[in-house]
Amino acid sequence: MTRAVDRLATLVHDTEAGSIPAPVLERAADCILDAVGSAVGGIGARSTAAMSRALPRTEGTTAIWFTGEAADPIRAATVNAMAATALDVDDGHREVAGHPGAAIVAAALGAAPARMAGSDLLAAVVLGYEVSVRVGIARVAEHHGSTVSGRWSGTGVAALVARLQGLPPETIAEAILIAEQHAPRVGSAATHGFAGSDVKEGIAWSVFTALHAVELAKSGFRAYPDTFEQGVLYSPDRLVAKLDGFSAIDGLFFKPYACCRWIHSAIDGLKGIMSDRGLGADEIVRVTVRTFDRAVGLANGVRPRSEAEAQFSIPFCLAVTACRGTGALLPLDLALMDDEEVLDFGKRVTILHDDGMQALFPRLAGAIVEVEAARQTFESRVEAAFGDPTNRMSRADLSAKFHKLTDPVIGATRAGAIADVLSTMRNHDAGALQRLLCAR
Repeated sequence: MTRAVDRLATLVHDTEAGSIPAPVLERAADCILDAVGSAVGGIGARSTAAMSRALPRTEGTTAIWFTGEAADPIRAATVNAMAATALDVDDGHREVAGHPGAAIVAAALGAAPARMAGSDLLAAVVLGYEVSVRVGIARVAEHHGSTVSGRWSGTGVAALVARLQGLPPETIAEAILIAEQHAPRVGSAATHGFAGSDVKEGIAWSVFTALHAVELAKSGFRAYPDTFEQGVLYSPDRLVAKLDGFSAIDGLFFKPYACCRWIHSAIDGLKGIMSDRGLGADEIVRVTVRTFDRAVGLANGVRPRSEAEAQFSIPFCLAVTACRGTGALLPLDLALMDDEEVLDFGKRVTILHDDGMQALFPRLAGAIVEVEAARQTFESRVEAAFGDPTNRMSRADLSAKFHKLTDPVIGATRAGAIADVLSTMRNHDAGALQRLLCAR
């Protein structure tokens, strides 16, 4: 009997770009735009610099984006993935409650030959998402107590890089298995509310281990063969359900704010109430957020001590929204961690569990926001935050986000050139985009 992982590897190997629907390829270009924009914002982050300094330095020609530095493909892709996830503004998938894009895009752009047709690059990105998301969806919940992205994001990296290298299906399958078994587990992330750490769910490290997994598979290294077949850790049926649908990209969410996605519904709820009722921050006495357990369990510090803690704090992000507007969340204005007006507002925020929101998670990450002001109470229920698959960010929305993150850093002309290439990627080769990411 053919293993489920072999069927998945065959899909990765055999799928031609022309067999993928045009809207799916176009959404893959959107994914690249979003990941590159996220990386521009994160390339100067302390965590990205630390990752770059710490990894072994070997000769290579693969760009570490927007630094003018070149490295070997593994180091470059790992640092680029770290940059793309540093601000917590990278894409995610609703059903797996995690983030595939930073890993997938960094690996694909690093591994693609410069002369590869743009459509083939986009196809590799689609298939990388398809594998990683399928592995995430196939998890058996009782044996996967954490939603940490790094546990599954690397499987898609291994698959797409093996495809780009022209490896046969049996080697692709081996690389996927090795990537899963060598993936970072990040077991303590949930106990810390995902905050206060540069680990970022092990996303960048999953790129590092996955790229090594491809090399190991090519060298004859063998993984446990039945990880996906036993029905213990994963459901093989779910792994390969509707293989010809290319559905992973349709389930993505994109983030208009540089903070944990589990906070976004609360932000939208508060923003909507303040706008509809004409309320100022000084008129609000109390904000109560009723939401699902994972959001209640975030660090939620009223006075965050680091960028990571700020990104994972409902009180802080709502205080920024109320006092300075959501524009200060893209990117997150770190100066606000010392803003006493913002910090004082955060003390007025209470977070409670809600059974209804819990029942919707992870398909939806909703919140009910109650605002008390001047002896009046207003309530907003947001089940799908802006950017969710059912409340989509359009290409124009994603372009506006991209330019807000990139124009101040690399200039509007260069940012526009990147966006223009991606908007017509099927008419270019991979090198046309890679060259724009090279120089400082």
